Amino acid sequence: MQQFDVVILGAGFGGSLTALLLDRIGLSVALIDRGRHPRFSIGESSTPAASYLLQSLSHKYDLPQFQPFCKYGTWQQACPDIACGVKRGFSYFAHQPDQMFQTEPAHGSELLVTANLSESLADTHWYRADLDEFFAKEVQKSNVVYLDQTEVALQRSEGWHITGSRLGEAVQLQAAFLIDASGAASLVPRTLGITPETEFKTRSSAIFGHFQNVTLWQTILDGQGISQDDYPFNSDHSALHHVLSEGWMWQLRFNNGITSAGFVLDERHADRDWQSLQERYPAIQSQFAEAECVAPSGGLRTTGRLQRGWTQCAGADWALLPHTAGFIDPLHSTGIAHTLCGIERLVSLLEQHWEKDSRREQLAEYSESLQKERALIDRLVACCYRSRFDFDLFT
Repeated sequence: MQQFDVVILGAGFGGSLTALLLDRIGLSVALIDRGRHPRFSIGESSTPAASYLLQSLSHKYDLPQFQPFCKYGTWQQACPDIACGVKRGFSYFAHQPDQMFQTEPAHGSELLVTANLSESLADTHWYRADLDEFFAKEVQKSNVVYLDQTEVALQRSEGWHITGSRLGEAVQLQAAFLIDASGAASLVPRTLGITPETEFKTRSSAIFGHFQNVTLWQTILDGQGISQDDYPFNSDHSALHHVLSEGWMWQLRFNNGITSAGFVLDERHADRDWQSLQERYPAIQSQFAEAECVAPSGGLRTTGRLQRGWTQCAGADWALLPHTAGFIDPLHSTGIAHTLCGIERLVSLLEQHWEKDSRREQLAEYSESLQKERALIDRLVACCYRSRFDFDLFT
C-alpha cells in the first residue's frame, strides 16, 4: 500500500495547483481524479485578484510555468496554443422583456467597469478544458503521483485509507491528510457525515453551454445605431452581463471561436428554458440566431438550485478547497479568485504547522474563514438579484 502525506481528490486547476505547491514544500502527494482531461468545465472568468494570487503563488513556490497566465499579453506570447479570452473588465446591459436593447440618457442601461489599462495587461477568461489539462500535465511532470480515471471510497483509519480501482486495477493508498478539491461531489464531507448548509439568501439556477457563431454584442449595438465611442473598451472583451427580469446572462468569448454563455435565473423563473428566454429578449435572440451549442456533449446543461455548502470545511486531518466548501452563484466572477485565495492559505498553513499541535486550531480558523466568505458572497449576490429591476441601484 502506497503511503502519502497528502492525498487530493479532484484534478481541476485547484487540485492540481495545490498538489504542485505541497510537492514544493516537501510533502509526498497523490492526486486522484475520477475523470480525465481535457473536459468541459465552467468557472472561467478571472479577475485582478485572481491574477495577482496566481502570480504570487507561482513566484513564491518557484513555478514559473504559470506566470504567463496572469496577463493576456504574456499568455499569448508564451502559450498561444492554450485557448483563453481577453478580459478588459466587466460590462452590464439592462434589458426590458419583449424589446430590443435600448440605451437611456447618461448610459442609464449600460455600465462598463475597467479592470486594466490595455489588452496586453488584461485579465483573462480561462478556457478550462485547455488550462486544466495544462495544470494536470504539470502535475505528471512532478513528484506527485497522478491517478486519473480512478474511483475511490474513503475510510478513516489512522489517517485515511483510500481504496478503489483504476482501469480495472485495484488502488490502495494511505494518507495522513486529505484535501477535497472535487467540487460538488464533496466525497470527504459526505463520508464524514458533515451537515450540509441550507440557509442561503440567494436562490438561483442556471442553463449554460459553450457555443460557436455567437454574434458580437458590438455588432448588435452597431445595428441599433448605439454609439460606443465613449466605452472604455470593447464590451465583447469583458465578462459581459445581460441583466434581465428573470435574472441575468453571462457571455465570455475565447480566442478559439467559442463563447461560454448561460442564463442564471432566480427561483421564480427556474422553469424557463433557453428558447423561451431568448424569445423574451430580441437582442439576445439576434446574437444566437446562428449559434450552435458545441459543449457539453449532451447539449445545454440545466442545474437545480446552485447554492450549496457545508457547515464544517476542515478538521484535524482534512480540508476542503473553497469550491468544495460551497458555491453561491457565478455573478461577479468570484470563483477562481476564491479558490486561489483558499489554496494560498491552506498550503501556507500546512507548511507552517504540518507536525505541530497548532495545526488543528489553524484548520478550524481556515474552516471558519471559508464559511464567512461564502456568507459574504451570498449577501452581496442576493442584494444584486433584488436590485436588478433598478439598474442604478444594481450598479
